[in-house]
Amino acid sequence: MSKDPLAPLNAAGLQRLPEPMKAVFENLSPEELRVASAIQERLNAVAPDVEGQQNDNNNCLC
Repeated sequence: MSKDPLAPLNAAGLQRLPEPMKAVFENLSPEELRVASAIQERLNAVAPDVEGQQNDNNNCLC
């Protein structure tokens, strides 16, 4: 994991969130940030696979 605990979240677009939502992430405890960042890294790791499946499936509900 990056030394910057917000790095995975920033890479996922944290800066594009409305200020109130961004403030929630910026005020998470170190443990909460670790968990949120770990989840985001895992989502980023599978994003190409998931996005490819969504693009291949015309009946996708998402």
